[in-house]
Amino acid sequence: MTKHKTTKGGLTVVAVCLIAAACLAIFGNSSSRLQEPAMQQPGNDDSLALKKAVMRDGLRGAAKLRGNYVEEFNPHWDWARFDVEGLTKGSAAVVEGRFTKKLDTRLGSEGMVIYTDYEFSVHELIKGDIKKEDTIVVSLPGGRVTFEDGTSAEQTTPKFEHPQIGRAYTLFLMQREYDQSKFLLTGGPQGMFDIEDNVGVKSHGLPDDLTAIETKGKSRDAFMKSVREHAKKWPQPGKCCG
Repeated sequence: MTKHKTTKGGLTVVAVCLIAAACLAIFGNSSSRLQEPAMQQPGNDDSLALKKAVMRDGLRGAAKLRGNYVEEFNPHWDWARFDVEGLTKGSAAVVEGRFTKKLDTRLGSEGMVIYTDYEFSVHELIKGDIKKEDTIVVSLPGGRVTFEDGTSAEQTTPKFEHPQIGRAYTLFLMQREYDQSKFLLTGGPQGMFDIEDNVGVKSHGLPDDLTAIETKGKSRDAFMKSVREHAKKWPQPGKCCG
């Protein structure tokens, strides 16, 4: 995958959003479907039929053809890498709290990505227009859906670990204009950090993501201090990539 050079601490979100807009246009306005998933391996006889079904009707079409369709999905962004300041600047909200419940799994409006919704209890609002102690819904890529005809589609995310209920996380969030009821992670998995253990922050991005490199070995207190400082510098809600 080709990495795009970003300027640490001075990432120009406007430029990234222009790239994002082009990518969203290509991928059906899905900010999460950033590369083609690895499809369930068909035989030679039906590979073309499967491709046509996906192009015509998305995952629903693949499920209708296969009965139970499974594919690996990689939600990591290889076209926009952020440092922590860039994430903070580009986010509509930055929060600290805990995932409290796994909710429904659903097919995205574009028909190509499956999302699992989670309930998240906000303990600290670092940036944005969310009330402290509010409960919000965060949508994460991956999961399994069953359609009305009994067929199903599943997207596994072996390169992205979903959150553990009850653990503490810091989230960098964005929203889509057409759905203000749910939040997505800014920068994909780059925007989620496990901060349960003070001895070290765990980034859910790739090991070579700027955020992962920047926070490696950093304590929870040191990480949260830097995030709060960035939020004071960039208090206005960002509009990155959604």
